[in-house]
Amino acid sequence: MTLRNRIHSAFHKAGLANHIPQGACYVLADVSRLPGDTGKEKAMHLLSKTGVAGVPGEAFFHGTGGSNLIRFCFAKRDDELEDVARRIG
Repeated sequence: MTLRNRIHSAFHKAGLANHIPQGACYVLADVSRLPGDTGKEKAMHLLSKTGVAGVPGEAFFHGTGGSNLIRFCFAKRDDELEDVARRIG
């Protein structure tokens, strides 16, 4: 399984919808179900609960866009991605 598919599957199983990227090593996950009004609040919640860090989606959109998205990089070793999958699962 490719790194891309592994992280996509892990987020999907955790209930965090995301799109399979076409070329980049990043996944934008829909975190609308997490508590918080902003992407930063949602990212901090996820970090405090799981130890998994992501970049709030507002950093990539103009205005209020991206408030329900967090970007994650999956250019990691297999064992690190397995750990992420376990933590968010």
